[in-house]
Amino acid sequence: MNESPCRDNSSNGSTEPLLVSVIVPTRNSEQYLDRCLKSIRSQNYPNIELIVVDNFSTDSTLVIAHSYADLILTAGPERSAQINIGAKRATGEFVYRVDSDFVLDVTVISECMDLVKRGAEAVIVHNSPDVSVGFLSKIRRFEVNMYKYDLTHSSARFVRLSTFLELGGLDEDLTAGEDYDFQNRLTRAGVAVAFAHAEALHLGEPRSLLTLLRKYFWYGGEFHRFRHKNRNSVESQGQLAFFRSVYFRNWKQFLAHPVLGVSFVLYHFAKFSAGGLGYLDSVLHKSRRQV
Repeated sequence: MNESPCRDNSSNGSTEPLLVSVIVPTRNSEQYLDRCLKSIRSQNYPNIELIVVDNFSTDSTLVIAHSYADLILTAGPERSAQINIGAKRATGEFVYRVDSDFVLDVTVISECMDLVKRGAEAVIVHNSPDVSVGFLSKIRRFEVNMYKYDLTHSSARFVRLSTFLELGGLDEDLTAGEDYDFQNRLTRAGVAVAFAHAEALHLGEPRSLLTLLRKYFWYGGEFHRFRHKNRNSVESQGQLAFFRSVYFRNWKQFLAHPVLGVSFVLYHFAKFSAGGLGYLDSVLHKSRRQV
């Protein structure tokens, strides 16, 4: 483990690149973790500190992590707290959150640092679904590709460490929408945000619609906290909207890929229905507890 950050001492004649701390939260993540950590270690950027924060895994996650990580921490109760704990122990100038089922393009971190040299304090790296998983992942990619370079529906995970800490890190009260919440705080603080062209590939795509709808049902029950904390945020109105302007701006994609376009409309309706039912369920449970 690196014990101190590597500073850019170009004014003193040194060209040593700044240290970037990559934080990977894990919990029983053995299925994809080796590919994830290998992609981080394969970056063409030379100065990386790799921190794994594990939430008491019972599989081979820690065995895999020991093969790659500079520092392994054990903490919970969920991923926002894990990222915050990792950031407090990080020694890099910048921190980058990478979930354990993502694989990075080899140029991701170097491109982020190039954008930093041009004035960015935070960088958004687009997360793209792995379409080899199945047709559902192709629908999801059709959707999320419309969000690339769209600030309302994206969130910076690559951030200057001091900025991350000054903003209080991720909100540990949120288990859904924490990325949006953090980006909204970056926006309100006037932090300069840039978009990278290189991407992160999401391997852990859901393999069935039922699995995904259960996830969005749960999200719906949790999003009331996000809505409450961002009630005065203009951005959150678009983030929670069913009809999103980004869809209309990408109307040509619907014409170019009609099967995916129609499938997305049906998927989008099912997703929001599941989320709405989850929200109503949480409201009913809350009212019963208050009686």
